[in-house]
Amino acid sequence: MNELILVVALLSTESSYKSEIERPATSLEDTIQFAIAAEPWRIRTYAIDHDIHIYAIGARLEVRSAEAHIDKHYGDILKKRYTLKFKNPKDSKEVARVLMDAGLKGTLVVAPAGFAFYNPDRQQYRTQSEPK
Repeated sequence: MNELILVVALLSTESSYKSEIERPATSLEDTIQFAIAAEPWRIRTYAIDHDIHIYAIGARLEVRSAEAHIDKHYGDILKKRYTLKFKNPKDSKEVARVLMDAGLKGTLVVAPAGFAFYNPDRQQYRTQSEPK
């Protein structure tokens, strides 16, 4: 993976998709993210059970479009949004610097499938539910 722009929205909720629970976040927030690289991806994380839903977008995606989507669909629960730029997302020193400059304590996960996402608490995220 070469250059990556990651639009990360921390939400004011913590939820479990499979248990159909959504409540105000107490220690860890849900996220909605757009990874804009050679192939763009949409990533949604659910804080309660570390569930993750990953969608290949399949078309070109602009940062403004990702931000507009977040504002439109998550504006009422949006806590903070970041736009992070990585020249080399596999360079751990660069990743640490970009995240630290943004004030984010988590890490960047670059998956073998070709997408990357911000992992806010450095725990293992895995798909545990199927979107309805």
